[in-house]
Amino acid sequence: MNKRTMARGKKMRWDIIGKEIMDPIYANLGPATRDQQDYVTEFAWGEIFARRGLPPKTRILLNLAMLTMLGEWQVLGFHIGGALRLGCSRTEIRETLIQTNTFAGFINSTFACNVAQEVFNEVDKKKRADARKKKATKGKSRSQKR
Repeated sequence: MNKRTMARGKKMRWDIIGKEIMDPIYANLGPATRDQQDYVTEFAWGEIFARRGLPPKTRILLNLAMLTMLGEWQVLGFHIGGALRLGCSRTEIRETLIQTNTFAGFINSTFACNVAQEVFNEVDKKKRADARKKKATKGKSRSQKR
């Protein structure tokens, strides 16, 4: 294992997929799974995803298409969240998933769009909760000043 490549992969994977997803995954690894996840982190994220030649947004949209083709719904959800974190628009995500109709089939593409909608709904729910929290905090600080 190359420690520098592993560190680059870990930073990239945690930044894109999210600490809230990656920390629990790694916390629950055992002897049969840790080496595999380290290999994925080092090779897929530290070597391949980190390559020059394609921007990260393009790479993540390619991941969405491939995960749709494979029917990997949970991982697809993680990568849709990553695509949003990388600045992909919901339209770009939707159009990538619709494009998969051609080779992945209508069923997989439809499932993928459903996963995207679930992720979008969760993001919207979190934004509303954060806005309410911010508003409540702002209201408290105003009343404390009086």
